[in-house]
Amino acid sequence: MAPPLHRRNRVGFTLIELLVVIAIIAILIALLLPAVQQAREAARRTQCKNNMKQLGLAMHNYHDTFNSLPSRQGGPSWTAQNNILPVRFSPFVGLLPYFDEANRYNQIFTNGIFTWSGAANSGYIGPVSSFLCPSDGLLSGTGADRNAVYSPLNYGVGMGDNFNLNMNTATSDQNMRGLFGYNIYVRFNQITDGLSNTMAMSEIIVAPDSNQLGRAVGNNTTNPLACKATLVNRIYTSGTIIAQFRCHGQRWQDGRPGYCGINNILPPNNATCSSQASSGIYTAASRHVGGVHMLLTDGSARFVSENIDTGNLSLAPVTTGRSPYGVWGGLGTRDGGEVLGEF
Repeated sequence: MAPPLHRRNRVGFTLIELLVVIAIIAILIALLLPAVQQAREAARRTQCKNNMKQLGLAMHNYHDTFNSLPSRQGGPSWTAQNNILPVRFSPFVGLLPYFDEANRYNQIFTNGIFTWSGAANSGYIGPVSSFLCPSDGLLSGTGADRNAVYSPLNYGVGMGDNFNLNMNTATSDQNMRGLFGYNIYVRFNQITDGLSNTMAMSEIIVAPDSNQLGRAVGNNTTNPLACKATLVNRIYTSGTIIAQFRCHGQRWQDGRPGYCGINNILPPNNATCSSQASSGIYTAASRHVGGVHMLLTDGSARFVSENIDTGNLSLAPVTTGRSPYGVWGGLGTRDGGEVLGEF
């Protein structure tokens, strides 16, 4: 009788089994990827908030030294083409020595750099890590989204709730109700609303090379509702787009409001309508979902919703008293008399 034949065991997967495994892996990746992205953004937001706190500490150290905050636009005048030009250094220049950037500060003044100089790409003007929020995706690379003279900035200083300002002449911003104006040096004892109720800084986006949030239009600079209407789903659908290099976040060393100023009128992540040298609506914005970080004058940092109350945007600004622009406007004033509570 012949011995039985032994069958050979087959090792492997059928096509259906293989497809099932691939499908399971794809589902796991689809579930895991958003969680990884959220974790990374949470880390970036934390770093962004910590940078703001460091700026708050530097601001307090500056005040301890000079008994005032730096001005939004100050410093030495300079001569160009036989004309004496207005002062133009931003407060971030004055803050440099207070977060281990004293060498950069000394180089700026030793070399007599103008805020608009082509030397802005040099080591003593260029990017400063403490001025950058890692959530802003336009801070790396050398593509079209970057400006030729590139000194990026993601934190703007508070000018108050008034857009009828005198922002680029030898006279002061007489209607400036915030903390940072042209050649104005505010002291803590002038902030009668309280340091914990007054915004010092908030976030701005480095202006992109497109008509999206972060750029500005040159129309409706004194009409909040009309300005707001120019931006739809974070894209400008009307208005004359301002040149990229003249918008928020392009030159941290330049104190003109188009580069580093914010007023508390439109809610965060809305349009900016800029004439740069005079009246304008300069709005806080970020790449975070739902709002922006804000630095209060007491040095604490808070996250503010883009849906924060802005009162009646059809009203004209005021020069004294409570802000017409709700809780957001009240946060921008140093002596408006608002009682804000939680926000």
